[in-house]
Amino acid sequence: MKRVLVATDGSDGGNRAVDAAAELAKTTNATLVIATVGGNVTGAELRRLASTDGDLSKTLETKADRVLRQAARRARRLGIKSPILRCGWGDPAETILDFVRREKADVVVVGRRGRSRLSQLLLGSVSQKVTNLAPCTVVVVP
Repeated sequence: MKRVLVATDGSDGGNRAVDAAAELAKTTNATLVIATVGGNVTGAELRRLASTDGDLSKTLETKADRVLRQAARRARRLGIKSPILRCGWGDPAETILDFVRREKADVVVVGRRGRSRLSQLLLGSVSQKVTNLAPCTVVVVP
């Protein structure tokens, strides 16, 4: 195993996925790639961000950067010296699958649940879509 990719949205499930991926990368001496998808914000969040922060694209970028920095700190505490950080935009599952292919990941780690249970019911499960379509092993962390 050479590359472990983990997708996180900064939620508790995403943090558990980062921890599991870091342990897996450390154990197998693999490179850890941490990815987040900046376009996975609910309509209510978009309205709130637009009304309070002005420049919506900059706000979304800042939020994504915060998620990546937090995940990188978690990984470093678990012994990963130099995680690779990636941010994408758009449909979370499709973007994660693009990262898997571009990074040539041997395994992708995702949390079972993201930030919003309602959005999962309406849009389908990101982890389920990744599990069904990924060209590599998928680890789903509860």
